Amino acid sequence: MKTLYLLRHANAALATPPQMSDYDRTLSAQGVREARAVGRFMKSNRMHPDFILCSSAVRTTQTAQIIMNALFGKTAAQIPNNFDKELYQAPDEKILASIQSANPAQHSLMVVAHNPGIAELAFALGKINRYDPGTLSIFRADCQRWAEFSPGTVKLEKVFVPEN
Repeated sequence: MKTLYLLRHANAALATPPQMSDYDRTLSAQGVREARAVGRFMKSNRMHPDFILCSSAVRTTQTAQIIMNALFGKTAAQIPNNFDKELYQAPDEKILASIQSANPAQHSLMVVAHNPGIAELAFALGKINRYDPGTLSIFRADCQRWAEFSPGTVKLEKVFVPEN
């Protein structure tokens, strides 16, 4: 059994060019609250990913770190992870390919990425029509390897949207 926690980064502050690129945008105060709410939700529901796959953009990294701190406290830094620039603005096909390349020994994976790719993947996997910042969807597949994880093998278990 494989479990995917698919997460759109929390709300970000606007970029202020030329000083700040889109890649360097940070979470807004609302985004910090959203990420904390996702962390509390995951902790209260005993959702503990074995591996974190995350875009290396600042806002996705901050989102993942806030959630991992809520789940694991001081040991959050020990959770295996890959903060990958290839996931910055990645299309759904690239995100799914990254999921399918995950180590089969890992039973649960959290992916933190951006729209439109993350929303398109959520729709392909679970027909989710709206994917606001901070939205988390949980998918399960009865398979042994992540390579088998696809729209035809997954079941949408739950969608969590933090309140603003």
